[in-house]
Amino acid sequence: MRILLTNDDGIDAPGLAALYKAVQGLGEVHVVAPEKVQSATSHAVTFHRPIRVASHPGPGGEGMPGTSVGARPADCVKLAITNLVPQPIDLVISGINAGANVGVNVIYSGTVGAAREAAFFGIPAIAISQHVGDWDGIRWDAAAKHAGEAIRRVLDGPMTAHSVVNINIPILDDGAEPKGMKAAPISTSSMVDQYEVTPADDGSFQYRVCNAMTFRTREPGTDVEALFDGYITVTPLQHDVTDPGQMPGWVEHIG
Repeated sequence: MRILLTNDDGIDAPGLAALYKAVQGLGEVHVVAPEKVQSATSHAVTFHRPIRVASHPGPGGEGMPGTSVGARPADCVKLAITNLVPQPIDLVISGINAGANVGVNVIYSGTVGAAREAAFFGIPAIAISQHVGDWDGIRWDAAAKHAGEAIRRVLDGPMTAHSVVNINIPILDDGAEPKGMKAAPISTSSMVDQYEVTPADDGSFQYRVCNAMTFRTREPGTDVEALFDGYITVTPLQHDVTDPGQMPGWVEHIG
């Protein structure tokens, strides 16, 4: 199996090095990732400027040669599939992201956007993220262990050519371990947006998001509830954005 690894935290991110460890033994691994952090870029791609591509010693100095791309995560997947990996890719894995991607946050996520891009090409993909408590003490070795177990379990499941599976690992601070693994739907609760405001030198104001993972409600049975309760979450996503429930009504109305 030929595997493409990518992320949105950049090719030097410790989460990518952890992901590389997690997939050892699964197949032939190729690393194509952004040269810089591209968090919350969703599915953005680059059209109006050249994209810098360069060889890189590999994630975290792990000795796995990679390729850095001066663009977005989705660009990395597009370039890998069309130009940078010489033979067909069988699986794309994006992560391990530093920070959870659950609920409506999957819409903003560059980690998930990269996985979704693979699905456009008919390549199954997995996005994997680590919920963070102590940002100065993320246990990447523990994350790699649980990521590897989760990825292998997902690959034994009902994956198809267009599958996108979103995995989140709960906070692992102070030696904590996941309570288990749950398949759960995405929470549709909106997020609580709070901003810190400071005056700028020119008399205007600057706003900075200060609570990126706060949801208005913790809907029972969803990925947000399960992750916050300490479970690894697994959610199948789709990239067909047509609303099948409303489509017949619009066909009847419009023709």
